[in-house]
Amino acid sequence: MGRLKLLGEQEGGGADDHSALSNLDYDLSGHTGFVPSQGEALIDILRLNQNIIRDSGGNDRITLSTASPHITLSDEVRVGTRLGVGAAPQTDVGLSVAPPMERSGNITVLGCNPTVRMTGGSGNIYAMQGMATAQVYSGATALLMAGLYFTAVGNSSGTIQDLYGLWVRAGLSSYSGSAPTLWEAKLRSPLLFFSTYPSTVYGLEIDDQGYYTTGTHNAIGLKIADQTETSGNKYLIEAGPSTPYLRLVGGGDPPTNKSNLYLKFGSTLYRVIKSGSYMTLEVA
Repeated sequence: MGRLKLLGEQEGGGADDHSALSNLDYDLSGHTGFVPSQGEALIDILRLNQNIIRDSGGNDRITLSTASPHITLSDEVRVGTRLGVGAAPQTDVGLSVAPPMERSGNITVLGCNPTVRMTGGSGNIYAMQGMATAQVYSGATALLMAGLYFTAVGNSSGTIQDLYGLWVRAGLSSYSGSAPTLWEAKLRSPLLFFSTYPSTVYGLEIDDQGYYTTGTHNAIGLKIADQTETSGNKYLIEAGPSTPYLRLVGGGDPPTNKSNLYLKFGSTLYRVIKSGSYMTLEVA
């Protein structure tokens, strides 16, 4: 009398020994956890009991944890076309960062704090670098294009002591090399390659800061603090070539009847002098 065959059983009784499955190709054998001589066994790649997912080379690539960080991606990571942090990916935003955050102390939405080491050669170092390159086809209109576009808006009923649309600072720390030239901000010349030249170029434009029709507030278009301490020149404004068109000296009050303002007439720089009810000039 023949043996009773279970429903779905292979002819001949099948095999319950993984080693007997060596006749299966790689794709078919992957679900068994046995990968014969063609790669790492699936059970070794998906080490979920250790919260680890490895690549075929045995490197830990994804680490899971019940504590923060809950997911750690190791080494070089590429995300498809768009990424959302705290928000769903948007069709018109490459990286959307909008995490809901609430706490009683400092809050930083995007922290960019790299630690880099230049061990030789020469090159540039950027904490954040970018260039917006857009092809605007015929019939399309780019109403505004900006390499950097920020707005800081405060609301609710708490206290805001200082509000900056832009706050930047350069610095040196534990540096013993040769003395560098330091710029807090530098506006470079326009970048133009085989293009229609712009009708007007503004290095810096400051809108009307006092146009509000309600309330009372002071409005200052440009404020420059006095320049002190340094043993070198103290210029609040130096406008023009090496012999400037205008110079405003800082560092303290000027002598009696003399001004901190210098003006250029022809090729000569003059200091403005008060003489009675009139103003005269003195060669700088």
